[in-house]
Amino acid sequence: MSTQARGLNNFISDLRNAKSKEEESNRVEVELAKIRKKFNPGDAKLAADGSNPSLSSYQRKKYVWKLVYIHVLGYEVDFGHAEVLALVRSKKYNEKSVGYVALSLLLRGSDPV
Repeated sequence: MSTQARGLNNFISDLRNAKSKEEESNRVEVELAKIRKKFNPGDAKLAADGSNPSLSSYQRKKYVWKLVYIHVLGYEVDFGHAEVLALVRSKKYNEKSVGYVALSLLLRGSDPV
């Protein structure tokens, strides 16, 4: 993993160093709230597809990887689909690959797209 993804590495370290399941759960809830706020800013306009155009490629990938990690830990992730699809639509391979991994894990057949 790239050394540039410090926020992701720190988040994973925080979860691994949690002393209890409750501490881990609280950290996950805080992170989900931060990601939700980044994906749906109240003052900025969203793109036609529902994604946040003000997010950089790096930020979008970092937040989606965090959602994937949270999902793999067994927590419910019920948002971020527009950002995942924005990565899938990208012309850059590294963004597209992140998008397809997240798509295969996070989206269910019953989710609205």
